[in-house]
Amino acid sequence: MKLSKHVMLAAGVLVAWLCGSTTVYGQTYQAQDWVLSMGGIISPVELGSDWGEVNVENITAGITHDAKLGEPGVGIDLQALYFVNPRLAVGAEFSQEWFLEELSSGWWVDGKTSQQRYLLAARVYLNPQSRAKVYAALGGGLAHTKISIDFSPEADFSYTGFGYYVGLGLDYALNHRWSLGAEMRYNGNKFHDKQTLANGDLAQVYRQANYLAGMLRVNYRM
Repeated sequence: MKLSKHVMLAAGVLVAWLCGSTTVYGQTYQAQDWVLSMGGIISPVELGSDWGEVNVENITAGITHDAKLGEPGVGIDLQALYFVNPRLAVGAEFSQEWFLEELSSGWWVDGKTSQQRYLLAARVYLNPQSRAKVYAALGGGLAHTKISIDFSPEADFSYTGFGYYVGLGLDYALNHRWSLGAEMRYNGNKFHDKQTLANGDLAQVYRQANYLAGMLRVNYRM
């Protein structure tokens, strides 16, 4: 019991130090600052259409099963952000993600996905004067998604439509210019496409291609 209390106390002190430090490393971003940010993405896909799964339907045969986007998802993310004030940054973002080939859960065929996203982005900082800055992450724009399923031969389904994300991030200052960050996002994407398979059957992939993603970031203040 005493050990548990000591661990909780130490964790509380660490959190207070991270979020409360206002040393030279933690000076606030200023209005008119520009920040360039690059992130590495990892997306562990789970079952369920809200967590990395789509519906695949053979319309001709009247058969519907689920299928994963592929697992894991890996990619890169680039941002350019302009600070309106110390709490709010807005800008543009591009990301490319690949969901690696995996045996789909319902059809038992291999499937994989690639996605490009062109979004407007925003960060809202909750504690802008701290060295460890917590922020809400928001974005919306266009997502181009291509899902390939091996029906022997492979069939490609693609869709370009609205994409968005909501998330929470941490921006930890190393010095005046550089900071490291971590971010967790929920990514939403509309998806719907039909294709005629090699055997003449009509198939569709639909509803959405949503998934969770974790990111590690490097930020540079110009």
